[in-house]
Amino acid sequence: MNNGATNTNGNGYTLAVHVRGVTKTFGKGEAAVQALKGVDFDVRQGEMLMIVGPSGCGKTTLLSVIAGTLEFENGEIDVFNHSLHSLKPREVTAFRKRTVGFIFQQFNLIPTLTLVENVSVPLLINGVGWREAEERSAAILAKLGLAGRERNTPAQLSGGQQQRVAIARALVHEPRMVICDEPTSALDKDTGQQIMEQLRDIARHPERCVIVVTHDNRVFKFADRMTEMEDGRVQRVHENPERISEPLNH
Repeated sequence: MNNGATNTNGNGYTLAVHVRGVTKTFGKGEAAVQALKGVDFDVRQGEMLMIVGPSGCGKTTLLSVIAGTLEFENGEIDVFNHSLHSLKPREVTAFRKRTVGFIFQQFNLIPTLTLVENVSVPLLINGVGWREAEERSAAILAKLGLAGRERNTPAQLSGGQQQRVAIARALVHEPRMVICDEPTSALDKDTGQQIMEQLRDIARHPERCVIVVTHDNRVFKFADRMTEMEDGRVQRVHENPERISEPLNH
């Protein structure tokens, strides 16, 4: 459901994500744990925003509700003018297939599939035919420096190469929002820097955004802005995260 309006904030930025008063609780009764406690959160189009904070503060839960993989109790979430709080479950699923790309810490590649087959999965889910999916997957693998490796399996690649395959899979269906959960934590410093440079280039598209959850202070300099979370709430937003070199609240 598209409300037809362009979401902007008071500074004139066009918003990709607009979250207000969102709560999420796991469990019931005395065992209940409130993971999100009235979160307000914005992401601008054309930016890479990082979310930082101690383990258990709600970072991954926030990513999950924004991506539509986890329901929330109260509040409002608008992603590219789609009001997730007003969509039916099947509409959220359709929205997620089209709009969101995921990059995970452990790559999550299917070991028995070739690289081109792994990358083709989002296209096949969206109804693209196999021949077209294979051509588009091979093209994006080549763009990410993996030309000629299409028929390899993940086990034949280094960690950095596997993460590039994961990036290709996340981008092949041209999503407007790319969500990354600790994308550099399994990589060495130089490889992590290369991956973050690629993600920053991806975020520069004026109608896209990249959201990164990270504990890796080595990559803070790549962020356009940084949101710091603690105890289920957004505590502060850093407008100049490149100046930060030390871990925050870890």
